Amino acid sequence: MGSGIDKSHENYSKANVIASYLFFGGVIGGSLIGLIIAMLMVLEAILQNDVWQNIVRSIVLAVLAVPICAFFGFMIGLIPATLTGCLVASLKRYRNHKGLSYSAIIGTISTVICTFLLMVFNDIPFSFAACIFAALIGSSSGYFTGLFVLPKV
Repeated sequence: MGSGIDKSHENYSKANVIASYLFFGGVIGGSLIGLIIAMLMVLEAILQNDVWQNIVRSIVLAVLAVPICAFFGFMIGLIPATLTGCLVASLKRYRNHKGLSYSAIIGTISTVICTFLLMVFNDIPFSFAACIFAALIGSSSGYFTGLFVLPKV
């Protein structure tokens, strides 16, 4: 039983995990933000009892919001996603409950730290709400990225 764990530990590819977090971590976080924006746009059009033309227009804009937010999420989330990938790979976490929990916690911490540094170095006033939002996005991005890219046990 112990030899199976050692054998799977030898086959753990740190480079693949880091590269996957690098390329997909920010995209997944940005896509989640885009989905939230898309739902709010469509919900606003429906609740205002707009004509069908405005509802269809808001659906088209909502569909465009997801890839645009995914692109900007890749650009902004590059550093926190890479940090998360490096830490998860160095801890050799797998796709199980414990590994996904670690990925979410590390994603939260790295995203909040990067958000705080972005605020400090750009003279943006501190916003607790922005840190909470960054924590939620970092946590969910770390979890979903781990769900897709971490190796199975």
